[in-house]
Amino acid sequence: ISESVAFTAETDSLNASILGPDAVPGTPEFDLYVSEVVREMTAKAGQKCTAIRRIIAPAAVVEELSRALSSALDDVRIGNPENREVGMGSLASQGQRDEVRARITDLSAEATVIYGGKDDFDVLDADAAKGAFVMPTLLHCDKPLSSTSVHSVEAFGPVSTILPYTSLDEAIELSRLGEGSLAE
Repeated sequence: ISESVAFTAETDSLNASILGPDAVPGTPEFDLYVSEVVREMTAKAGQKCTAIRRIIAPAAVVEELSRALSSALDDVRIGNPENREVGMGSLASQGQRDEVRARITDLSAEATVIYGGKDDFDVLDADAAKGAFVMPTLLHCDKPLSSTSVHSVEAFGPVSTILPYTSLDEAIELSRLGEGSLAE
């Protein structure tokens, strides 16, 4: 041990959160789920290792979940976090912003952007051209079991993808495809 090389590795996964089949629209669990996904996407502008990147939800409620998340994201004001009306600030740098945009493009090969993904949007009390702002972006993947990018590409920002499932076994399999301790 005294002659070993010090080594630290972080082995992230693409974190997932599974909406249970009994948490249907109109239930407190559904509303809590929507609130938590939006919080995870916007806290620290989605730049945290534990953020929900894969939203695993029953196929029967995906349409309503998509609408609820989009509506909640509409209420998030982007801009200068010193302004009390702002719910999400910028990314760490313009380089990071460009990286997140590139990863959204990668994810778009197998998923459809259903909210956000735009480069032109309003920011509050800040200069959009000088800042590293990214609009929260929500994607939907129709065939998550046969997709690879949604389980391997991480946009380290306010980006999440909805993955529908038809059985609990399928939900578990989707979760495992993220390959990590926070994905199961």
